[in-house]
Amino acid sequence: MNIFTRSGTIVLVLVFLVALVATTQTPGVGSTSVAPNPQRNQPKSKLSNSRFYLVRPDLRKCASPMCGGYFVRQVNSGLTRCANGRQMSECYVGSLDWNGIAEIELEQAMDREIKAGNANDSNFTLSEQVVDFAKLNGALLRGSMTTRGNRNGRYGVLKVSELWYAADDDKPYGDFYRVRDLGIRCIAAPCLTHQEEKLNTRSTQKIAGVDLNEAGVGQTALEQAQTEMASSNGMIVAGGHSTVTGPAGQGLMLKASQFYLRQVPVQKSEAGLKPCIKTGCSGQICSDHEVISTCEYKPEYECYRKATCERQANGDCGFTKTKELVDCLAKVR
Repeated sequence: MNIFTRSGTIVLVLVFLVALVATTQTPGVGSTSVAPNPQRNQPKSKLSNSRFYLVRPDLRKCASPMCGGYFVRQVNSGLTRCANGRQMSECYVGSLDWNGIAEIELEQAMDREIKAGNANDSNFTLSEQVVDFAKLNGALLRGSMTTRGNRNGRYGVLKVSELWYAADDDKPYGDFYRVRDLGIRCIAAPCLTHQEEKLNTRSTQKIAGVDLNEAGVGQTALEQAQTEMASSNGMIVAGGHSTVTGPAGQGLMLKASQFYLRQVPVQKSEAGLKPCIKTGCSGQICSDHEVISTCEYKPEYECYRKATCERQANGDCGFTKTKELVDCLAKVR
């Protein structure tokens, strides 16, 4: 092989190597460069976020069950599939089924127990202990739609598995999310401290906290909200996002228009339950587990130093509202 042939071979090899590097490092025509998605590879929640409905009583006057039941609509959705299979803005159901107990049976049982003075008796079923019919307007229910019939025809029934009461009477606006505090704290803002899961969808992302100021509730409700967000079930929040900026860049914060607390069944026995403890940076939160909170000081925190932290009538840990605690909070506020 002469020098010219050897030189030609070397040139061909170099051209081939350059072409190979270009094709492996540079996107070709029509290809797209995919940016990292912060929502990928996040641990999925084991909690179900499907089949959540807002409920309002039907105030029309006609023969039951054709009237006098409830209107329900699926949150985060323009249409709701009704018991008859039709898609509508909201569905009429003749009654609610509380974990296998029909509404009329539940009301009758509650009336009997209240008249007998045994509303807290251990014979009361778990479902009977948590339903407050006066607070159902605007409540959030999780359940499934079915039908039931009698001599007047067939009508829809919502079989309820979870009940969430609104913090106050304000009408919610925005989308609905289950929010949990991840226990993450940063030295620079914004910090992605919470995870939100949009109800009735598979959408989930981390956010830079929740602003509850627009919800317009009292301090006690706000403290309970912080406790619930730190729990395994989290808390349901209605609202929209705003962008926050800081030394760490930009992030989304959820601004709440309303939030919802789950009503859990009262246990017939507290055996095996964890004891309630005062936790949070200033001992201002009553819970059965350690809760991380911000460390700003407020005068009302002094009132909780002598307050009793114990399980309340709904089975949750909380500060017992004695006259001394109520008077102290009223004085400092």
